[in-house]
Amino acid sequence: MRLRRRASADEPHVPFSLERMVFFSDAVFAIAITLLAIEIRLPEGVSDADVNDAIRDLLPMLFSYALSFAVIGVYWRAHWRRYALVARTDERLAVLNLVHLAFIALIPFPTAMLGRHGDQPGPVLVYALVVAAAGIMGTVSWRYTERAGLMRRDAAPEAIRTESIRLLAPWVVFVGSLPLIAVSPLLAEMSWILAFPLQTLAIRRYLATQVTPPNAPRER
Repeated sequence: MRLRRRASADEPHVPFSLERMVFFSDAVFAIAITLLAIEIRLPEGVSDADVNDAIRDLLPMLFSYALSFAVIGVYWRAHWRRYALVARTDERLAVLNLVHLAFIALIPFPTAMLGRHGDQPGPVLVYALVVAAAGIMGTVSWRYTERAGLMRRDAAPEAIRTESIRLLAPWVVFVGSLPLIAVSPLLAEMSWILAFPLQTLAIRRYLATQVTPPNAPRER
């Protein structure tokens, strides 16, 4: 038994692979964005005379699909840009990233509810909370990365600060929409669109710094 314990103590520590974590994250984003379209289909047995009405009835689901596709796309793009500035990872960052991905993977569920019952406060509230939680966890993981010294040495401070600002835009809008849900679910849904121009403004602020790491992805 002593020999076994000694061998265990002498085992080398295997560092967490940043590349594996990023690949796994990309897979979760891809699956989540694919699942959005599963609920969009015409009712079985719809006749030619009723097909136009059936397509019209799908418009709310198409809206929720397009919204969630854009939201997941924004979060994936932010994830991609953030981890271009990261040099290494550790177990705590891996766990924080998993929690972030858990909310990303959950987005198809409130998306389906929003498409069917978007005029009701409950589904709108659940959607806003899930999307906001995903954004908040992205911010938490980014702040941890910075404080834990996991950034690349050539990561410009301006770029790090700008990414922090970019992360705030989506979830701040969704949190800010919560009081509107009691007044009008539709008004809350319309306010979510503000997340995208705010994101664009943050990107312009990023480009205005004109300080990017040599190997960081460039905005197109």
